[in-house]
Order: sequence, then structure tokens, then C-alpha cells
Amino acid sequence: MPKSSAYILTILCLCSSGLIAQDNIEELIDVIENSSDLIRKVEAMNELSYIIRNSNPDSSILLSVQAEQLARSMNYPLGEADAIMNRGIGHTSLGEYYPALQEFMVALKMYEDLNNKNSQAKILNNIGRAYNFIGDTKLALNYYEQAAKLYDELNNKARQGVLLNNIGHIHKQKKNYDLALEYLRKSLHRANSLNIIDNAFYATYNIGSTFMYLNEPDSAFKYLNFTAELAEQYRDQYVLSLTYIDLGMMHYKLDQPIKAELYFKKAYNLAKKAGLRAETREAAKNLAELYGQSQNFKEAYSYLQIYKALNDSLINIDLTRRTAFKEAEDAFKQQRMQEEIERRKIEIENEKALANAVWVRNTLLAGLVGMIIISYLLYINYSRKRKANEALQKLNRQIESQALELRKANDEIRKMNSNLEELVEQRTMEVEKKNKQLQEYLSSNSHIVRAPLARILGLVDLYEPKQSDNLTFINKNLHASAIELDNALREINDLLSGDNQNNG
Repeated sequence: MPKSSAYILTILCLCSSGLIAQDNIEELIDVIENSSDLIRKVEAMNELSYIIRNSNPDSSILLSVQAEQLARSMNYPLGEADAIMNRGIGHTSLGEYYPALQEFMVALKMYEDLNNKNSQAKILNNIGRAYNFIGDTKLALNYYEQAAKLYDELNNKARQGVLLNNIGHIHKQKKNYDLALEYLRKSLHRANSLNIIDNAFYATYNIGSTFMYLNEPDSAFKYLNFTAELAEQYRDQYVLSLTYIDLGMMHYKLDQPIKAELYFKKAYNLAKKAGLRAETREAAKNLAELYGQSQNFKEAYSYLQIYKALNDSLINIDLTRRTAFKEAEDAFKQQRMQEEIERRKIEIENEKALANAVWVRNTLLAGLVGMIIISYLLYINYSRKRKANEALQKLNRQIESQALELRKANDEIRKMNSNLEELVEQRTMEVEKKNKQLQEYLSSNSHIVRAPLARILGLVDLYEPKQSDNLTFINKNLHASAIELDNALREINDLLSGDNQNNG
């Protein structure tokens, strides 16, 4: 963006913004004009575009276009997405909700690609606001809930307060006034505790508007007048025009037509100047009803014509935008579907490559493990064979030693057998000799035993118990024969014993 055009644009923004963060705006202008840091320049342009989103939405949109072009030229996707989001917010401030949604959807996709959850939540909140303005409260709540979930994850208390206000606003539209006040008071408390003024007067406006619908004028005037003061101070034409309309409606309900006319005209002039078509139409409608009630038919007809023209224009614009948005949405979905298909193809190819790599790796690992197992088994087999060979060699040595000992034993046995045969033969000859001598001796000396035995037998026959004359003779001879027999037997016994000892 040329410096001259940027300077003119920012000066216009400054003039239209009044008291909105004067020092901050001057600082941003200086950065845009003089900074050599292009990223900081894009951020300053986006920040300024956001600041003037309600006070001068047309300039906000133009500035966001310049920021987007600069960010794209330097390949700065976050700055580009922020610029597109700000352009959508500018369209929302102008009542151009379908172009706003189209911009939001593009920015949302970019934030998702960047995995920027904070900006995703902010976009989801703005999409909810756009659907709320269109009248689709179901979709609005859906997007608000998505945004709230992300803000909970990020623990962003300030933005949680904004969502409480938005959800309360939807319940106000659904005429769930008690539930609306519950959410709105929480939002106001959160904004006050964090000292966020713009969040506070959005909440105070909705609280005052809710009390207006509840026909509680004291509470309604308290919150609406406070909101009007803050909105005038911060030059927020959108909130200020809504506040004027609600103040006019409250005075109208209290049968105060002069004050009602004053606020309706303030709202009409402010909204018309700011290009807020929907608010201009609402103010014109209320003025037409007010003048019709007071029978000022000329003024009533004039504002009625303005209302019809704006209403028809907005309806036609709305239908055109709906059609354009639907086409853009279908094209966007088709593009995202195509991108998803391409992404899936890439994922499949990557999965195939990864699968091949895993297969090769697993094959190598399996081969390596197989080699290790085979080597281990071979080693175990070798160890077993080596141990078996060692055991066999040891056994062979033992067998050889035993065989040697056995040979020695056999030799000794053979020698012993040989000696034994000679000894047996010698002993046999000696025994035979002794037997022969014994037989000869016995045959020659048997009478030695027979003689005393015969005498003893004879003496026994002579014994008669009744005859005692020969007892002395018998006893004497019996004793002598017995001794003789005993000596003979001893002699034979000694002879036999001596032969046996000699044989042994």
C-alpha cells in the first residue's frame, strides 16, 4: 500500500473514531507509515481495522483489504487471516451478514490450518453473531457453544464474558428474559472485574433492553442511559443507535411521544450517517408509527416510505446475498471437499510409503532376529557337541584305564589260575596221599579202638544190678577201658587234625 494512501486512510479513520483510543491510533498510524518491519505493519493495520469496525466499518473494510494484500505478498498467513476476519466484522457492522459469513468461513479454514485456537474461537463467535443477526438463533447458539468450548480450553475469561453477553442476547430475542438477565449479568460482572469497557456497555445495553421488554422503566432507563454515555464516549454508532431506539420505545410505552420522537430521530440520523441500514429502517418504522399515532400523517407517510424502501432494499439485498452466499458456501464446501480428497490421497500415499518402510524394517528385524536365533542354536549345538566330545573322551580315557586295569587283573587271574591249578594238583596229590595214609593207618589201628570198646561192651553185659560182687571189678575195668578208648580216639583225632592243618 502506498504511504500516501495509507496516511489518508488512517487520518480518515482517526477523524471518524473520535475518542476511540486516541493515543493508540496515533501509534498505529506511525507504525503503518514509518515501520520497516512488514509483519508489524500488517499487525498495526489489522489492529486499527478492528478498532474502527463499528465507528467506521467502510474504512475498516478498506484497511483490511490493504492488510490482506501486504500479508499475502510477504507470505504471512496469520496476518492475512486476521485481515479477512476484520473484513467480515466490517461487513457485519454494515448489516452485510452473508458476505461477512463468507469471509469468516475462509478465515476459519486458515486458522484451522494454522492450528490457532484463539482465533478459531473468535471467528466462531463472529459467525454466531452473523447468524444471530440473520435470525437463525439455532445456528448462532451452535457456533457460540463451539467458541465457548475453545475459550474454556484456553482459559480466556475476557472472551468468555463476550460469549455470555451473546448467549444472553439470544435468550432475550427468544423472550427468555430471566435466563437472558442471568447470562447478561454474568457478562457484565466479568467485564467489570477485568475492566473491559466495551464489553461492559454491550452487556449494559442488553440488560437495559431486556428490562424494556419486561416493562420495568426504572431499570431500563438506568442501564440504557449508562450505555448511551459510554457509547457516545467511545463513538460506537452501532450500540448507540440501538440504545436510542430502545430509549425511544421505552418513552413511547410511557406515553411520552416528544422524548420518544427525540430518541427515534437521533437513532435514525446516526444510523443513516453510519450506513447502518437495518437500524435506519427500525428507526424509520418507529417514527412512522409514532407520527401515525399523533395523526401527523405527512411525516408518518414520509418515514413509512423510507421504511418500505429500506425494507425492500434489505430484502432484495438479503435475497441476493443469500443466493451469493449459498453459491459461495457450496463452492467453498466443494473446494474443501476437493482439498480433503487431495489430503486423503497424500495421507494414503504416505501411509503406503510408511507401510513399505515398516515392512522393510520388520523384514530386516525378522532376518536379524532369525540370524541371531540360528547363531544361538548353532552355538548351543556346538557347545553341546563339544561337551559331549569332552565327556566321550573322558569316558574313553576311563574305559582305557579300566581296560588296562582289567588286563592287569586278567593277567593276575591267569597267573593265579595257573598257580591255582598247580596248587590244586599239588594239594590233591597231598590229600590223596594223606587219605591213603589215613586209610592205611585206620585199617591198621582200628583194633586200637575196637579192643577197648569190646571190653566195655563185655563189661556191660556182665553187669547185673542185683549182684554186687563183681561191681568193683566191672567199674575198675570199665573205667580203664574207657580211658583207653578215649586216648585212642584222641590220638586219631590229633592225627586227623594234624593232616587237615597240613592240608590247609
